[in-house]
Amino acid sequence: MKQPILAVNPDVEISPYQQIEEQIRGLIQSGDLAPGTLLPTVRQLADDLNVAPNTVARAYADLQNEGWLISEGRRGTHVTSTLPDVDRHKRRQTLRSSIEQFVSTLIGRGYSRAEIEAELRRSTAS
Repeated sequence: MKQPILAVNPDVEISPYQQIEEQIRGLIQSGDLAPGTLLPTVRQLADDLNVAPNTVARAYADLQNEGWLISEGRRGTHVTSTLPDVDRHKRRQTLRSSIEQFVSTLIGRGYSRAEIEAELRRSTAS
């Protein structure tokens, strides 16, 4: 990954390390990051995303503990060749929880449910 394919948005209420984790996990699940793919070093990704190295290190460590990544010391961090089983129910619950939190935040900022729903439909129609 020479150019960052991840982004950290400071305006969302999810911490930067969680944003990185979710994006990497999603890229692996979608096949955009294939087993064996070498990830950027902690420092490189931290520079690319303009976050502290510890933020990236925490995301990488969590993903390693979950079985998504493997660290081979100086050889770098790779997507593991044996991906963990995806609990589809848990994945759906996580999505639902994220959406509920997102909608709640927007409602707190003065948007109506109808406005949110309409904009989501427009945004996902492409």
